[in-house]
Parts: sequence; structure tokens; C-alpha cells
Amino acid sequence: MRKAVLAVVLATAWSVSVPAVAAAPDMGDGRRALEVIGLTDDLRLVQFRADRPNRVDPIGTVTGLQGDTDLVGIDYRVRNGLLYGVGNAGGVYIIGTGSAAATKVSQLSIVLQGRFFGVDFNPAADRLRIISDAGQNLRHNVDVAVGGTVADTPLTNPPAPGAALGVTGAAYTNNDLDTDTATSLFDIDTRNDRVVLQSPANSGTLAPTGNLGVDAGPGAGFDIYFSAKDQSHRGFAALTVNAAQRFYEVSLITGRAERVGSFPSGRQVFDIAIPLNQK
Repeated sequence: MRKAVLAVVLATAWSVSVPAVAAAPDMGDGRRALEVIGLTDDLRLVQFRADRPNRVDPIGTVTGLQGDTDLVGIDYRVRNGLLYGVGNAGGVYIIGTGSAAATKVSQLSIVLQGRFFGVDFNPAADRLRIISDAGQNLRHNVDVAVGGTVADTPLTNPPAPGAALGVTGAAYTNNDLDTDTATSLFDIDTRNDRVVLQSPANSGTLAPTGNLGVDAGPGAGFDIYFSAKDQSHRGFAALTVNAAQRFYEVSLITGRAERVGSFPSGRQVFDIAIPLNQK
């Protein structure tokens, strides 16, 4: 049986199961203890505490890219606890969190489409999910050097026809290796300023859970921290609001984004990855 599940009705014709989360962002010690890795718009890896995004410590400029000139997103792989990044030309890298040195381990076999992307590992299937603001929906086996990419059904907002545009942040729940634990994929739709559930993930079908409450720019960095100790989930996002890059805690149930703070000028974080198994 799946752990820590509660039923949430998303719309009249939609009823899904989502993980246990707080109805409102927790502003207590749990958040202050979390460390976050960030990727800036000038290809630097940084770190900060979740309660102090205004205090960003540099790790270094990402080096070692092969055939790519930039990274479009980062995430931790549950299987080995390492940080991975996806390049703008489809390279997949392991990135050292002490040096920011990138080592290429795989190559997407499908060309990326779009300007902004969401990157996150499915902890159950051990596949890298990549979505874009153009509606692209890919999954990739990072253990395959070349040819491990599958093009799933493009993102859609039923009953509207055509691909869903403007969906740029992606994060899975239940980041553990427990075979009895299922997982759900949440995205941030910056065109409609809301959190959506992508289910089934391979089908690309989106269902809104709630509005962000802010007018977000087109790019969103998104990650969900799972606490195995209390079986809870907390969403965090880097969003551009009023031309400023800010850090938010995001409720997966209500969609509400609560501002934590802003990133300092010169260290504008556009994507985040939260290290696993923190206290």
C-alpha cells in the first residue's frame, strides 16, 4: 500500500490521490534546516538555506559541458543521490556539488523543444522527466549513453485542444527507494499561474490543484522535499515576479505560493534541487 496518501478532488471529473502535505506552508524549523542547491542564469551552481534565499553561497561556475552551452535544469537522482543536469543541446551530466564540475553520462536522443524546461527524476521508475513550455514531455534513461529517450504524449489541459503551453516546473513526490511507495508528478503552469498534477505522467494530462496567487514569469524552478521521517512533502519554487527572482514555498494542495525572500542581484537562481535525506 502507498504511504501517506489523502484523496483530493481536483475537478468535477477528476479524483486523484496525492501525498500528505501541509494545507499551508510550514514556516517553522523544518524549512530553516533545509539546504537548497540553485542554478543561476549565468551557469553558476550555488547553495542557500530555504529560509534565507537572500544569502547565496557560490559553489562555482559549471565546467565540463560537451556540445552544450548552458544547462536547462538540475535535479537529484534518488537511486544514487547525485546531482544531474540537462544541457540545452541534450547532454545529461553528473555535477559535483563541491566543484560544479560536470561529467557527461548520457545524451538525449530527441531534440529539446521550447525555451523553459522542468527537469526531475521519477524515483519509482528511475527515469528523468523533462517537460517544456512548448508542451514537450520526455522521459530518459540516464544509464543509456545514447538512445534512451522516449517522447511521451505532449502536455494537455483537457478539454482544451492542442498542447499545453507555459508549463515549466516539474517535481515528483515520495523521493525514496521504497518499492511500496508510489509517486505523483506536479508541475508549475506559469501561463495560468497555477500548480497542476500531471497524471498519468506519460499521457501528459494536466489537472489544476490551485492558483499560485502571484503573476509568475515564464520560467519556474521547482522541487519537492520528501521527509521519510514524517512522510510529508513540501514544495519550493524559484519564480520571477515583478521582474525579480524570488523563492517561494508552494502548497501542493492549494497551489498557493508563499514568498520566503528574494535572491541577491548577480545571483539570480532559475532552478533548484533539494538534497535528499536531510534532517
